[in-house]
Amino acid sequence: MKMLLVYPEIQSSVTNTATYSLPLGLGAIATFCRKIFSAELEIKILDGSMITHTEQLENLEKFVPHIIGLSPTIASMGNAYDLARRAKELGAVVVFGGINSTNLWKQMLTNRSFIDAVVLYEGEEAMEEIIRRWILGKRSTDLLIGIRNVACRNEKGDVIGPEEIRVFNLKELPNIDYDLFDLRRYFAQTMTRGFGRALSYYAGKGCSKRSTTKMNSLYVFNEYSQRVRSMNTCSFCGRNELGFRCLPSDREKFILQQLHEQYDVRGFFNVQDTVNLTDDTPVELENCWFRLFIGLESITRANIDRLMRRYGPNLILQAGVEAATLHVRQSMGKIPISEEKIFANVEMLAKQNIQLHASFIFGGRGETKESMNASASMAKQLANYPNVTWILISPQLILPGSPDYLRLLNSSEEMQNKWASTDLIDIVDINRDFLRHFTRGLSREMILDEIKSVFADIRSQTLEQQLVLDVKGVIPKEEQDIAPRRYYCDEDKKQ
Repeated sequence: MKMLLVYPEIQSSVTNTATYSLPLGLGAIATFCRKIFSAELEIKILDGSMITHTEQLENLEKFVPHIIGLSPTIASMGNAYDLARRAKELGAVVVFGGINSTNLWKQMLTNRSFIDAVVLYEGEEAMEEIIRRWILGKRSTDLLIGIRNVACRNEKGDVIGPEEIRVFNLKELPNIDYDLFDLRRYFAQTMTRGFGRALSYYAGKGCSKRSTTKMNSLYVFNEYSQRVRSMNTCSFCGRNELGFRCLPSDREKFILQQLHEQYDVRGFFNVQDTVNLTDDTPVELENCWFRLFIGLESITRANIDRLMRRYGPNLILQAGVEAATLHVRQSMGKIPISEEKIFANVEMLAKQNIQLHASFIFGGRGETKESMNASASMAKQLANYPNVTWILISPQLILPGSPDYLRLLNSSEEMQNKWASTDLIDIVDINRDFLRHFTRGLSREMILDEIKSVFADIRSQTLEQQLVLDVKGVIPKEEQDIAPRRYYCDEDKKQ
């Protein structure tokens, strides 16, 4: 049998800062299923970061899968529906998964008759069982009902959630087989964009802000849902993990060394939301660099020393500043940290020759013109530090499942009627509604103008510095007006 796994092409700049990343979740599912079914299963992965939506449709027509699994983001859901509709016409079982689908599973199954199932949370075991049942000849509702993590329709056509949610210990999952990806095309892209031979990987899943209680391997669905809603998360976080899981240190070391030896990888993007700060076992790779996500409050000398012992001296840290003022940071769910401390941390990193990629969000709950100006001023000050090599500024994204999304739904009957049953989110429209309800006198146009102004000022003050100015959460027309400076793209290298 044939299974096609698709990461659809995005339709707006929600994930432009991750154009170097592979769809690791699809790679994990493919590795898991192929290990079990071997020659019985032919798998193909289509990565929308590498190929266009048109190319994906052409590949779908040629491959004609028995099962298609799609993992869209909020910005690629329209393309995902196009692919799914055509796959259903070709006779495929259509399965959606990923974070956005997990948060919108009920709306999707209610609104889109061509979707057969939505996998919630993680998909390895769920996709394995769907494949197993298909091979055994089961069809219709017998194919899907009763599978852990799978929402579908029953024999009456009613939308039903899964009875149970399975959570794997990362030790139970095999290492991702990177040969499943088109690495020739991928490395051509990373080389062109100045990253060299670089690969993304994850050393863990989840976020350290989430529940610290020990996770179970199995949850009744209602318990899982209640725990997700009770998580201590940032206001814009639509993630659905129940905690923070890390690979054992020797396992991460093995993966890194294998990627280095097998593919001559020199740069590593660790895409887990929060780097593990409890381990300093050396990975023992020389002349390699590592980009790691870290909480702003976790940038301490002790933590940096630990990370340097583990990964070596060539570190790039991605940290979410998000806002300069304490009240906006607190409304976002961020730990309070003073402006003085932020600059002290940057100076400490500069002395260690550690690069910093800093992100900001304009238009969070409680934002005012004054607080946005303060954040803009901080971004411009950070641009003067030689070790700050990337500044990302975005209007607030209202992601399904996030606290901000739920607040908006609960703000009025109008918002409940407009968004509660919607499964295709217009990121501009929902942002305008959010600003109207939760900021004082700020419009989307004012926020985009401020981002444009900050970038223009930074350009004038950093003429000799290769500082990337990036934006996400905008549509192409808005992005063109803002004019980001992306040295990792061919267009900006020519300027």
